[in-house]
Amino acid sequence: MSVKQNFRKLLLVSTSCAFFAACADTSVSSPGATNIGTPPGGGGGTGGGGSQTTIDLVPAGGCGTGSVREATVVNGDVTINACEITGNITQDTVIAQNAGVLVTGPTFVGSDGGVQVTLEIGAGATLFGSAGSDYIVVARGSRIEANGTSAAPIVMTSRQDVEGTVGENDRGQWGGLIINGFAPINACIDGTAVGGSADCEKSGEGSSGLFGGDNPADDSGWLRYVQVRYAGFLINNEDELNGIAFQGVGSGTDVHHIQVHNNADDGIEMFGGAVDVRNVVLTGNADDSFDYTDGWVGRAQYVLVRQSGDDADQGFEFDNRSSNNDLTPRSNPRIANFTIIGERGAAESDDGILLRAGTAAELYNGIVVDMGEECLDIDNDATFDGITGANGRPADEDIIIQSVFFNCPTNFKDDGADDLVDIADFVTNTMINNVDASSNSMSGVLPGPQELAVVATDVNAIDPWFDATSYAGAFSGADTTASNWAAGWTFGLFEDPGCPTGTTESAQTIDGQRVCQITGNITSDVRLTRGSIYELVGPVFVGVDRGADPASPLPSGIEASLTIDPGVTIFGTAGSDYIVVARGSQIFSNGTSAAPVIMTARSDVEGTVGANDRGQWGGLVLNGRAPINACIDGTATGGTTDCEKSGEGSSGLFGGATPTDDSGDIFYTQVRYAGFLINNEDELNGIAFQGIGSGTDVDYIQVHNNADDGIEMFGGAVDVRHVVLTGNADDSFDYTDGWVGRAQYVIVAQSGDDADQGFEFDNRSSNNDLTPRSNPRISNFTIIGERGAAESDDGILLRAGSAGEFYNGIVVDMGEECLDIDNDATFDGITGANGRPADEDIIFQSIYFSCPTNFKDDGADDLVDVEDFILNTMVNNVSDTDGSTMSGFAFIPGNTGVVPGAEEQAVVATDINAIDAWFEDAQYAGAVEDANDTWFQGWTYVRTQ
Repeated sequence: MSVKQNFRKLLLVSTSCAFFAACADTSVSSPGATNIGTPPGGGGGTGGGGSQTTIDLVPAGGCGTGSVREATVVNGDVTINACEITGNITQDTVIAQNAGVLVTGPTFVGSDGGVQVTLEIGAGATLFGSAGSDYIVVARGSRIEANGTSAAPIVMTSRQDVEGTVGENDRGQWGGLIINGFAPINACIDGTAVGGSADCEKSGEGSSGLFGGDNPADDSGWLRYVQVRYAGFLINNEDELNGIAFQGVGSGTDVHHIQVHNNADDGIEMFGGAVDVRNVVLTGNADDSFDYTDGWVGRAQYVLVRQSGDDADQGFEFDNRSSNNDLTPRSNPRIANFTIIGERGAAESDDGILLRAGTAAELYNGIVVDMGEECLDIDNDATFDGITGANGRPADEDIIIQSVFFNCPTNFKDDGADDLVDIADFVTNTMINNVDASSNSMSGVLPGPQELAVVATDVNAIDPWFDATSYAGAFSGADTTASNWAAGWTFGLFEDPGCPTGTTESAQTIDGQRVCQITGNITSDVRLTRGSIYELVGPVFVGVDRGADPASPLPSGIEASLTIDPGVTIFGTAGSDYIVVARGSQIFSNGTSAAPVIMTARSDVEGTVGANDRGQWGGLVLNGRAPINACIDGTATGGTTDCEKSGEGSSGLFGGATPTDDSGDIFYTQVRYAGFLINNEDELNGIAFQGIGSGTDVDYIQVHNNADDGIEMFGGAVDVRHVVLTGNADDSFDYTDGWVGRAQYVIVAQSGDDADQGFEFDNRSSNNDLTPRSNPRISNFTIIGERGAAESDDGILLRAGSAGEFYNGIVVDMGEECLDIDNDATFDGITGANGRPADEDIIFQSIYFSCPTNFKDDGADDLVDVEDFILNTMVNNVSDTDGSTMSGFAFIPGNTGVVPGAEEQAVVATDINAIDAWFEDAQYAGAVEDANDTWFQGWTYVRTQ
């Protein structure tokens, strides 16, 4: 019998199933789907008179490129058609998305001292081994690029798991993952070598080759959204494979959102090196969950350890070097926001944290509860030197334990000779921690009132690599089982919550993902959590308009909030599908750099969207109570509560007299393929900010391929930072109606097939002198057209009476002019005529212009010589028609890159921070300083073809 089901349907089954076979049909998924919780497995189906089960794991498009190939594995009544990697991979290899890949024998990526290659693994791939001798080793100088996502993590597991026969407590069914690097270690096989030098190298466990060197910034690639399950084969009593072994791995390696589940040895172990890790989940591991030795000096934030009562040792077991406690470089990591949970009363659950063998360490904002033995043990004289400062131990090799909640049967171990310091006294009196001898208030892995009472340490102030947090533990008090950084992509941690309240489950799935529908008016708070995708059905209004005056809200109005968790995707099918946030209500789009919120079209979700498609759904509209100047009541005064306006697309009223109005937060959010044309005068923007106040936080947003403007400000005072606008068909950045906000770091990359202005800036076309007058301040912008493309118009069009200050910009390669200024009332801001106040002037300063024609002279409107104004009245502007020297990191094929070249970097910048402290100190022209400035990378959507 050969039956195919969608992988993801199987992967979304509740984790209350003890193992996959208890939940599955006798079949596996069809190629082309993705994994988010359980790998493809048949389960059952092998009995019943010898019936045959075939598991087909080869994607429709093939296995990939390079050294990956197709293979067939027969195990009794189960046949697996899969891809395979084996032996030495000596060429760059790409494993296709969603592929099932058999790992046969020790599989080396590259060779130490020889060929250097990259193994790239697509999202949703499942790699599996059949025995302890099946494991992956990344040799020094080679790379692994594991490109999992929150919706489609990469799963590395056992053949039994794929077949659905794995047991709840099974471990050691295959080898695991080993990464070797050139970063410093202190344990040298050559006894004469100096720790941390190129001569100091070591042979890894499991005959995994040499590691170590003198490059702390060594880059072995990245692991993003990766699970390693049921690994850790015991080779002998001293040599057992960890789930993931980081052996001399450097800080250039990017590691976040990783899980090791049910490993027979340690979950992860750091053998020296300097690699940093974030968002780590370690569950059910038999030895230590998190182990380091040999001089690790990296950092970790957001670490969850949950032990199983059947087999476990330490939560954290931290050494310098057991054979010589004083070897250097000394292990000295910095770890923050960790939660360690044992199984109280279980003999197999040992210490929460064991510090020994001379290590130093800084441990902040932690929770350690319910261990079978102690919460904390510190051993060995050389370790205690880090507490006492004896024997000349440097101050930067101290042990710091701060803002940690302890609750175990015995909190601190006193085992005699080793304890040269009273640990309880050190933790409670020398350091500042919370110790409870009787109870904790944990709810599963989430903190309760006792844990939330810990006064957190501002680790970001100690080291800006760390996120700023105000709580102890891996999760905050606002997190729920459905909404936290570990939800959706991990295995066996949380039960499937289903569709959130306020949404309805659709009968249809897309690529195996559950679809939750949102429609009509949201009249109570709704939170969209990971694990599903969300469909807009018609206009979705958040709240009901509460009116222009927050002190006297409309009684018919309803306040509500829409919260969108990191990594969530929302899609619409038609132009009538869009989101409107009513006045008085709020949106919290809480994307992160690793997991942005995506608002897009159904065709994009289904993978059928065209490179130049636009207008396939509505977009996002925000209505606020900040001042505007365009009043539907012709007798109203601009900027008052009587001055309101009706938004495009029947999106309701906006405007008021509250410049600090707060419509919520939008962080790391993409809006793609939106902007439906309602009629020639009414077309939805990607994001419309309609009367939005400065209390609204907007940072890291992208609008891609919108049919109308990318973003448009209709009055208001909202400020925005880190804005990326790509491929939009009308204007990329538009304002009107009296916007007085600020913007910093704006990238505009136009597409040659359809585009108007990069910036189109008005006060009000119907009456250029309406007040409050549009008067923003914008700094550090880059506008890139497609030179010679008829559809790429002006870089900046300033008109209709607008004022404005523009600093530190780059405008290049437009199809027409770099800058056009129109309308008498606009020129008044240059000339100061007609009583225009000085604070409504136009300023262009420290801007590089390079277009076929830099300044437009189109006749009657041009009462001022624009070129003379820019180059002689203003300062530090540069006009060059020869073409840009921009390079690198292009968003759209055919565009000039966004990294400034020598000519752009030569612009004398304005100190914008000295003018307005809201602006960051960025004294260079353009949105990007140089090739090392990568704020726009990783979280944005990049069209590759």
